[in-house]
Amino acid sequence: MRRRVTAATNKAEAYNGFSEWVRFGNRGVITDNDPVEHEKAVKFNALLSNCLIFHNTLDIAQAVRELQAEDWEVEPEELAEVSPGRSPRATAR
Repeated sequence: MRRRVTAATNKAEAYNGFSEWVRFGNRGVITDNDPVEHEKAVKFNALLSNCLIFHNTLDIAQAVRELQAEDWEVEPEELAEVSPGRSPRATAR
């Protein structure tokens, strides 16, 4: 049970880190006091983050197909280490 909770927490934290990396404009600080504008900014950021993760997933899948077409073996364990939602900042650590 502890491993499951830790894995779920790590995924949520990774997504939050990616979402923070994606945020732009005024360094991601919401300066408006209107709650409707806050909600729009948060939802837009989530949409943008999800679109980028989807696009990265497609790119990763294409790269794997190309490697397999060149007779490279792609092990599931190796592929499990690839994350479409990892910011470049997280990779550099």
